[in-house]
Amino acid sequence: MTLIAAFAACAVQAVESIPRITAEELKAMLDRGEDVVILDVRSEGSYESSDLRIKGDIRMPLTELEKRYGELPKNSLIVAY
Repeated sequence: MTLIAAFAACAVQAVESIPRITAEELKAMLDRGEDVVILDVRSEGSYESSDLRIKGDIRMPLTELEKRYGELPKNSLIVAY
């Protein structure tokens, strides 16, 4: 089963079980040097219409996640926005 299929199969449970953090918590993690991967999953339109950029993030629109998730590090905390 792929990642997208897993989310589709149990969407409500998956969304409720995903831990959430604030921007301040993420900044504190980065300041402490924790191994965090920041994943920008915004659509191309949302990305282009926004000035928000996080240095060092990985751009992977949600529509590409299923075919590209193998590119993500296996042993790191991944924070998506």
